[in-house]
Amino acid sequence: MEGEHLAAVCGTYCGSCRIYRARHDIDRKNSERVLQRLSEQLNVPVELVTCEGCLHEGRSSIAFERCEVAQCAASKPGVSRCSDCPDFPCNLIIEHCNCGVPHYSDGLKNICRQQKIGIYEWCQEEYERIRCQFCGVSLDWYAQTCYRCGTKNATRITGFLKDRPPDYTHYRA
Repeated sequence: MEGEHLAAVCGTYCGSCRIYRARHDIDRKNSERVLQRLSEQLNVPVELVTCEGCLHEGRSSIAFERCEVAQCAASKPGVSRCSDCPDFPCNLIIEHCNCGVPHYSDGLKNICRQQKIGIYEWCQEEYERIRCQFCGVSLDWYAQTCYRCGTKNATRITGFLKDRPPDYTHYRA
């Protein structure tokens, strides 16, 4: 378990973020390429492509600075994430979850789950859900193959691929 600060304001799990995973997976071979691509997409220097979760102390990530949902929560006393907000669900979070970005699409469901079982328990569930079924390494939202052992297991992470069964043909012990 990496910490409650990985429960993003909007109901996503920051521990599955490509930026977070690229900075924290020390044995990942393509981290520099991932960071360079994200740098180009975000139009910032690669040194600024870093994030410890939008609720990490300091909140200095490029993602937090550019996120309307995070800024909204930060402006409300006693609200750290949408699950704390008396206005949930509001138009801002509904639009955010329906904007077409696949990993945002489960946000409303995740926030309701957080309210039901608590942030800590939800983070534990997500931490287990994003791990490779064989070697246990944490994966990002869009991983189709485990970078460590080669197992194809995206269905465990990405709900938008859930209709395909996992393919274990690439497992290497």
